Amino acid sequence: MIKKWLFCGSIAFLSLFLNDINAYVYQISVMKKVIDPQLSQEQLVIGIGDYHDKDHPANADQRAYLEALLKKCRAIKSKLIVEDLSSVNSDGRGMCCNLFINAQGGLLGKLADKARAECIDVDNVEYRFCRVVGIGPLINSYQNNQQKNNSSATIIPVQEVCKEFLQELDKVQHYNDGVVANRFYKKIIGDVSKSFNHLKIDKVKDQAVAHYCAQEYKNNYIKSLEKLCIFDSPIIDAKIIHSIVSSPEKSIIIVAAGGSHLEKINMQLELLGYCKVIIPVVTNHMYQVVESLLNSGKKGKSHVYRPPAINMQVLDQFFVP
Repeated sequence: MIKKWLFCGSIAFLSLFLNDINAYVYQISVMKKVIDPQLSQEQLVIGIGDYHDKDHPANADQRAYLEALLKKCRAIKSKLIVEDLSSVNSDGRGMCCNLFINAQGGLLGKLADKARAECIDVDNVEYRFCRVVGIGPLINSYQNNQQKNNSSATIIPVQEVCKEFLQELDKVQHYNDGVVANRFYKKIIGDVSKSFNHLKIDKVKDQAVAHYCAQEYKNNYIKSLEKLCIFDSPIIDAKIIHSIVSSPEKSIIIVAAGGSHLEKINMQLELLGYCKVIIPVVTNHMYQVVESLLNSGKKGKSHVYRPPAINMQVLDQFFVP
């Protein structure tokens, strides 16, 4: 998903390159709920789960199919919920300080912008721009055995990482979507708050991300960086559920996100009264080695099992004219 980093200063441009990250669809789910029995009004929630693999041959075809699907959505009451680092999110954010992520290509890159161009209702729930801009170069330089003095990690202060997390946490704390959903939010708030406190990054807000990581993560450096990247991933789950619950008028909602998010979302939707139409069989001990947000997993490891790409045409039946 992340192709290169571009720092737009008032005088000069600083380019920071990371590994290409594309993705392919390995998981599709469909959940259904009768929203209004008297009007026979139903809502479908279609989940499209991606797996990070920049070399998979299914990438281009699946992206083309997804874009064609968006065109079909123009004729119905629909919504796209997506985690897309390369598009402006639903709060108008799309960069950190003066850095933005150029992630064109891949399955989800610029998907929010594409849907907006088709006049489709979009909720881009991604918010971890400073996290990726600040930590991505550290992971990349570690893997490539090279340090970059002009890394964005030396520019981004820890306080920016703290701020974007605390702002999202505050939003989730104000969600009020009924007893079942609120219970889900409450657990997430407790879990991510505990993880945040363990990181102790709120006490070094003035330090640059690179300095903080160098000082704190002398042991298990790469694993610590990964943890810092994804400690609050459940907030994405909360944002997706809130977006669905807030849209009872939509007949079809497409959720394009990581497969691990979809599993949790579908479990929660079932508690909210949705029934299973299509639910993939997932072997957790094999599939939950999906690489993190920054594609930090290394290829060639014997324990890594990459799930097969799925035939997305199974969704055609839900878009019959």
